[in-house]
Amino acid sequence: MSKPSVLGVMLGAPLTAGGAHYGAVQGPAGFVAALVGAVLLTAGVLGYRRVLVLRRRLRSLMPAAQRSPVAHLPSARRAATLAAYVNGVLVLLGLGGAGWLLYMGASWGAYDNSFGFAALVMGALLPFALGLAAASTVPELLRVVPAGARMGQALYGVFVCVASLMIAKGDGLLPRLVGAVIAVLALGAIALLGRCFRVMGGAAPRQGGGSPGAGQPGPGQPGFGQPAPAPGFGPPTSPPGGPHGPAPYGPPAPPAPRAGRGGLVLVLVLVLVAVLGGGGLYAVKEAGLLDGDDSTTTDVAESPQAPAYGVGGERRARWATGAPAPEGTAPEYLVGGDEDVVVHVTGTLVTGYDVATGKKLWDVEDRSGDFRTCAVSPTAVDHVVAVLMRRGDQGPCGFLVAVDVRRGKQLWSKGILGEGSGAGMGTATVRVTANSVVSGTQTAPVVLDARSGDVRWTGADQPDEDGEARSLRGLEVAGNSLVASYGDGLGGSTALRRFDLRSGRVTARPSPPKAPETPTPKDVLSVLSVEPLVVSLGDDTNADRFYFSRVGDAWKPLRTDAVEGVSARSGPQEGMVTDGLFVKAFTTDDRSLDVGFDTVVAAFDLESGALRWQHALHRDAGQVVLLPGTVGGAVRAVASDHDTGDQLYAFPLEDGGPVRGGRLTVDASLSGAPSGLNDLTGAVVQGERLVVRSQVDGTLVAFPFPSKA
Repeated sequence: MSKPSVLGVMLGAPLTAGGAHYGAVQGPAGFVAALVGAVLLTAGVLGYRRVLVLRRRLRSLMPAAQRSPVAHLPSARRAATLAAYVNGVLVLLGLGGAGWLLYMGASWGAYDNSFGFAALVMGALLPFALGLAAASTVPELLRVVPAGARMGQALYGVFVCVASLMIAKGDGLLPRLVGAVIAVLALGAIALLGRCFRVMGGAAPRQGGGSPGAGQPGPGQPGFGQPAPAPGFGPPTSPPGGPHGPAPYGPPAPPAPRAGRGGLVLVLVLVLVAVLGGGGLYAVKEAGLLDGDDSTTTDVAESPQAPAYGVGGERRARWATGAPAPEGTAPEYLVGGDEDVVVHVTGTLVTGYDVATGKKLWDVEDRSGDFRTCAVSPTAVDHVVAVLMRRGDQGPCGFLVAVDVRRGKQLWSKGILGEGSGAGMGTATVRVTANSVVSGTQTAPVVLDARSGDVRWTGADQPDEDGEARSLRGLEVAGNSLVASYGDGLGGSTALRRFDLRSGRVTARPSPPKAPETPTPKDVLSVLSVEPLVVSLGDDTNADRFYFSRVGDAWKPLRTDAVEGVSARSGPQEGMVTDGLFVKAFTTDDRSLDVGFDTVVAAFDLESGALRWQHALHRDAGQVVLLPGTVGGAVRAVASDHDTGDQLYAFPLEDGGPVRGGRLTVDASLSGAPSGLNDLTGAVVQGERLVVRSQVDGTLVAFPFPSKA
């Protein structure tokens, strides 16, 4: 009977809670599931109450379940009171744990979906049941019933099991230390309750000795000086104060409870607590009352200053078209082609779309299937977009393709790595200038004619301290200057070289910055801007990087450590340099948000390295794409949100605070409309259009977006 009861409760509780949640927020089918769950829960509770009847009958035959024969002794009463306090701590832990889970469920997003709510209710039910079980032992202990101490020991054993799992499976030192502390405290409580049990007279009589009051009869007590009767033989004696004469059939059994009506009432109470309590917390969270001053509910209200920066007003999609990325072809890129074309590059495919209508204009594809994209020029210059590719999934990035975006024709293709070259540039990069395509080999930059693909020059190798050619890590171009970064891959030694873009002559050898920490062989020096010179240095395997600006002959470290937030990490964009500032979006952990991470946009003064301003957007899973250029002295951006979708922003460079602009909305009746805009993977401005890509459905969506305020 106990197994069906447990199954009824374990299945009924989450099904009732999850079904009721689904019925309230999704559709009436959830109430059917809630009804089935309520039936299972009712059956489980009624079955459990019948089990309680049998358990009480069995306990009535156990001496430890009766009031201790030494209850009159002060030591026994003190022991019982101490045990009651120890079990009272269990009550607080159990009920507090259940309340904590129900509260934290708001920040975990458990109230936002029916499965999460069902799991939360089931998880909260376990510590709640533990607290109720511990509470039931307190009245027993106050009556000096030793069995209450034994029950407390069993419940503390649950904590020992949990602590053992934390010690064995904990990720890191801190969880293991916490588990060890819990284990020590729980084992101490078990030992203390065991001592209380013995003092209350719950221990079995010791053979061959012992003092009166410790489980053996004393003088004047029945059986003193006489052999104890064998267990199970002879009529039982009547309890003190009871009627004279033996009971004919042993101790009277407790009356059976009326399980039906009482159990039904208990089930209804549990259902109401789960549904109304959890639903109430969900409603409170939705109203923002749990958030206080630091409300994490995404604020989508447009700022009054939005029109001054050209981001005011709701923007409705003009067109949407599917642009899925074939499986196994990541990464992908969205490129501004020219006034009339936007280019989407993924895997082996380069596709052009009409900016005004979204119509697919052309495809340029490697039909052999041997090549994969590893870098694309951020913009098309003079109608040319360049693509750097590799042969196969693991080959070096050493094959360039130029595409004319007006005609959708491949202009040329060129291998820039010789036969047998083991690797290409460390951080794959390709740039297009007025009439040149710039990329690099394993050890040197390469400049080609943008229209013909003819190689104009290849930079000379740059030797390290041992005379070996340094590895080219990355490059950046501006005007007639090209700055390349190098690393030897052994001890983190790095170098910078400035080239004349027209002749290939080295014009400067600025000393590289030194990271605050000891560089490792994986540290990569990347060039972010040429004028002014801005670089980043750090391990490519994680997002913790150091940023520096060149002021005269000295490097100024940018104070990225001042960015607020837990575990602030570099976002997907490297950032942009404008008006003496470096503006960048950082990803930060934020457990107060439903999804768990937010975006902080920060600006750093390039002269001093100081943090000029920073703004946390408080948007669930917020991703930000900074748009090129400035309007009205502000950087504009598109910010996504897990729940509210995409929205325009402006960040005044003089720190006037973030300006929320209009939201980007898609009419469901629009042909090719995506199911949502809550996962932003790219955005470009083309003419009078802002084109974004939503990863949810692999869709390109265009909105009206004037280039000037």
